[in-house]
Amino acid sequence: MRTFIAALLSVAALLPALVHATTTLPDPTNATASVPAVSVPSVFADHQPYRDQKTPTWQELNRAVTTAPGKPG
Repeated sequence: MRTFIAALLSVAALLPALVHATTTLPDPTNATASVPAVSVPSVFADHQPYRDQKTPTWQELNRAVTTAPGKPG
């Protein structure tokens, strides 16, 4: 338990040093402030349009069932 408390105290002591490492954001009310460029990929970059597959007619399906291999004449 003492080592845990010691670890928490050491982290708390280092916390102010880490606060200065953060970057500050530009003032949102300043119209001339430079802002970093944002790169957002398009949601539709990998989109493939739906294509209907060729489906057999009901006559072709009936023929395929009636002339199945292994079925006598």
